[in-house]
Formats: sequence, structure tokens, C-alpha cells
Amino acid sequence: RLATWPNKTHRIVHIMRGGIVLVALAALLLGCVGLATADNATCEDASLLQTPRKSSEFSLPLNLTLVDGIRKHRITTETFLGMVAAVLIFLTWEFFWGSAKYHEEALTAPRGLPDRWWLVIMSAMIQVVSGSVYAMGAWQNDLRDSLQISMTSATIIGAMAFTGNIAGFLGGMLFDRSGPRAAVCLGCCCLSIGYCLIGIALVSSLAKDIKILLAGVGSLLAGYASASLLDNITCLACAISFPQNQAAVVGYLKAARATAAGLWALLWVQLFQNRFSLASFMGISAIASFVVGIMSLSSMKVLPPQSTESLKERGEIARAVSLIFLLIALTCFDVWAGYDYANGMGVSGWMTGSVALVLQMSPLLLLVTLKESVQGSAGSAGSASETTGSLQNRNGITFQTAFKGMDFWLLWVCQFAVFGAGVATNQNLALILETTGHDSASSLGVALFALTSALSRIVVGILSDKYQAYFTRFHWLTAGAFCAMIGQFLVSLMDLTGIMAGTCLMGLSFGSFYTIIVPMVNEMYGNLEFGKMMGAQMSCQAPAALLIVCHLLPAVYRNAAGGKELCEGRGCFQTSFLLLTVLNAVGLAAAVVLQVRNSDSLPVTRLNEARSSKGFSS
Repeated sequence: RLATWPNKTHRIVHIMRGGIVLVALAALLLGCVGLATADNATCEDASLLQTPRKSSEFSLPLNLTLVDGIRKHRITTETFLGMVAAVLIFLTWEFFWGSAKYHEEALTAPRGLPDRWWLVIMSAMIQVVSGSVYAMGAWQNDLRDSLQISMTSATIIGAMAFTGNIAGFLGGMLFDRSGPRAAVCLGCCCLSIGYCLIGIALVSSLAKDIKILLAGVGSLLAGYASASLLDNITCLACAISFPQNQAAVVGYLKAARATAAGLWALLWVQLFQNRFSLASFMGISAIASFVVGIMSLSSMKVLPPQSTESLKERGEIARAVSLIFLLIALTCFDVWAGYDYANGMGVSGWMTGSVALVLQMSPLLLLVTLKESVQGSAGSAGSASETTGSLQNRNGITFQTAFKGMDFWLLWVCQFAVFGAGVATNQNLALILETTGHDSASSLGVALFALTSALSRIVVGILSDKYQAYFTRFHWLTAGAFCAMIGQFLVSLMDLTGIMAGTCLMGLSFGSFYTIIVPMVNEMYGNLEFGKMMGAQMSCQAPAALLIVCHLLPAVYRNAAGGKELCEGRGCFQTSFLLLTVLNAVGLAAAVVLQVRNSDSLPVTRLNEARSSKGFSS
């Protein structure tokens, strides 16, 4: 028992450190807020907690004096600059002083089943904050109104969240070189700074062009950190740590990310939109991203795939079922709350948002049920050699070799088509239904996309692992590409039934594809440069967003509008989705060719055989 104490306190130290940083950051925030009173001329947004009090409200009971003293202050530029300074100080300390501890902590950390649960659950918490970027559509109109810019400028700011993924391979290189902890640390800090830059654009008195530039750079930083440094990295770490259940674990993390987008949108609508300000929401998003990242750092490591403990004896199945149940409950709750509110049957309130937040964070309670692993304490003597060996025994294909191969580009084209179609459908669903005269059904369409996307990630992840001998991941890829093509065609019919059916199919395609691609790339190319491979694959999201969302759809819409501000009728989007149907037919053809090419052997196997034959001949 005494031998397990170092392992038990390993994460507690990091969580306490995160708590100390949280208190310091909160104190800095309140201190900065105290610098600006209600009559500050540089503040252009609403207050942190409430609007400034009126002159008739000065006579208050003594017990409300402190509360009113806080209410009269506003978030200012200094508030966000102080938060940025705190994040940069921590990032500098972590990389130049804390990085020396990475290898030492990796050698002394436990290696049993509890360590794996910490990795999965804390990775899910990282997905919660990374999914906040996808809730931008919920507050995009408020951003437009606060900055007093056109809808085109607001759309460009939103598209910047995907543009940074063109350099997604850099995050993968950081993962390959320094491991997941360094990438997650950088990602949480960049995500927090991105929200702070948007906040500065909201509350500052700068010129409008500079505000748009700040908001665009903030969106770029937040989007890049969310996809390339948080989502991608946690999935890579879990895929390597769970070689027998790669798709199931990745599917759970992707589903957590999908539900997190609904959670942040719900928090904005239910808690912040009518009570506080968008600047307050940016501040809370920045603090949450930073603090959750700090608290998760101690669990961010690639674990050895071997484990001698029995799953059934330690209740692992019960914990896995609990995680899935909580995730499905949150998905259904988000759909119900959003649908009721959009149709006027529900009212915004702190209770609804609080329940959603509790459901999202409830997996942390499962960590309390974990007991210290016997393998972790008894095997501490050999952990150093085991870890060193696991870091050195990487095998697979180099990125340069894969980049020159046809398989890499077939998968890239397929992802370009599926991602472009999914984003085009989901982000423009309200406008699509508005042009057909069914704008009241937009909430139902968004709910269906979220529900089918989240459920397909879990189901496809489990089935692709269990029945891989009968239905390979390449078959799932082809099925997803086929659903995307049919879904785009149904949307192009521009009637309510076709749009809803196409939205469901796009949700299924979108969810299944991003569950399958992570283990597929690992199996095809190995883990030699796994991070760089996945980052390069994710780079297709940038041109897809720019070409389809920012150019194709607006151009067809403006042409069909004929100079009017609003477009009505089938022609507003029909041509766009017919072209997207053709694009996804190309993606389906690429998936079929990829499946045929890899039906007997994978690229890493073919390369090893070619090397062996050369060595034998020589």
C-alpha cells in the first residue's frame, strides 16, 4: 500500500496545480474588472454579470452591496489582456521548465487499467472544450451585431476556424516528437488566447477593420487548436493506447465532441444570451479551455498496449456502459431542450443549462470508483525500460513515402468530399429551409444531424472493432461516402422530406467517417509518424471550407437572388447541392478504389514485403 502512494498522488499534484492557477486567474480577472467602472468610455459591450445599475438603485440593503459592487463593473480590454498574459506565462513555464519533467513522469506513472480510464475520461473533457468552437453558429449573429459588420464578414470570421487546419501536420509533428501532453498544453493555451482575441474585438474601441482582424485571428487560433492540437491529438493517443479497441474509443471521443458543440450552444442560449454578454461568454470559454487543459495534462500520455488485468473483474464493462449511457442522455437532453426553445415551448433558464453541464461533466465521477492498479505499483521497477522501449519501437511508413502514394490522396479526396458536404449542410440548414418556406423546421434539422452524428460515432466504432474480419474499415468508409452522396442528392430536391432525410444521412456519414479515419490511418501506415499523417489528412478541411462554404454556396445564392437581399425558391441552393452530389460521387469512387487496393494487404505490409524482397535479392 505504501508503494502505491506515489502513483495515487501523481495526478492529485497536477489537479491541485490546476486549481491554484484557476484561483490566480480568477483573482486576476476580478482585479482587471475592478479597473473599469460603468462609465468607462472604452467599454462597448454589456457587463460581466448584469447591466450597470441605475441611479435609483443606490439604496440597497447591506447584504446586496457587494453583489451590486461587482455588477457595476464591465469586462474591458485589460481583462482579456490579463488573461492572455496568464496563459503565456504558464505556457512558457510549462515548456521551458516543466518539459524537463515529462520524461521522468512518464517513467514513474502507473501502467494499469486505472491509468487508461484516466486517459479516456480526461481526453473526453478535452473534447468538451474543443467542441466549443463548433457552437460558433449559435452566437455568430450576436458577433455580427456587436461588431456592426456584414454577414459576409461574420461568415469569413467563422470560416477562419477551419482555415488553420491547412497546417494541421505541425500539430502532428509535435505529437510525434514530444508526445500528447505538449500538444494538448499548447492547444488549450491557443484556444484560450483565441477566445480572448475575439473578446478584445468585442469590448475595445479600435477601428472596425482592426476588430475584424482580431476576431478573425482569434477564430483561426481557436479553430486550429480545437481540431489539430486537441481533438486530433487525444484521438491519436487513445488509438495507440487501445490497439484492440481503437475505433470504439475514438468513436466515444468524437461523440463527446459532437455533444459538446450542442452543450456550448445551449449554454449560450439558456444562460448568457439574455442575461449576460457575448464578451462574458468569451471570457468563460477562455477560462474553461485553459483550466480543463491544465487539469488534464497529467493523464495525457501514450500508454503501452499490454495489460495483464482482467476487464470483468474490475467492472470495466459497467464503466464503459455508464459512459455511453451518460453520453446518449446528454445528446437527447440537448436535442429536447433546443427543439423546445426554438419552437417557443421552452424558456431560457439557468436550470436547463446547468443540467446539461452536469451531464457533460458526470463521467468524472467514474474516476472516484477506480482503485490503484497492482500492475502500476508492482511493475514500477520495470516501467522505465518498458516506456523507453515503447518510445523507440515505432514502426511504419514515413510521411514522405506515404505522401507520394496513391492511397494517401484517395483518402484525402474522400475526406474533402464528406467534410465539405457535412459542413455545407449543417451550417446552412436554417437558410436552406427558409428558402423553401419551412424555416420553422430548422431546429429539428439541426437536432437530427447532431443526434445521428453522435450515435453513429459510437455504433460504428464498436461494430468496426468487433466485426472487422467480416466488414473492414474500408467497407465502413465506402458506406459513409455512399450515404454522403445520397444525402446531398436528397437535399438538392429542396422539399421538406428530402432535406430532413438528407440531413440524417449526412449526420450518419459525418459521424462514421471521423470515427473510422483515425484507426484506418494507423493501420495503413503504422505509428512511425502517425501524428504527421493525421494532421496532413485533416488539412483538407481548410480548402473544403473556403471553396464550398465561402465561395460556392454564396455565389449560387447571390446569383439566384437576382440582386435582392433574400433569395426564395428551390434555385437558391439546388445547384450547389447538385454539384456537391457530383463531388461526393467522386469521393465514393475514391473510397471504392481505396477499398480494392487494400483488400489483400495494407501499405505498411506491402512496403515491408518490398524491403524484404530487396534484402533477399541482394
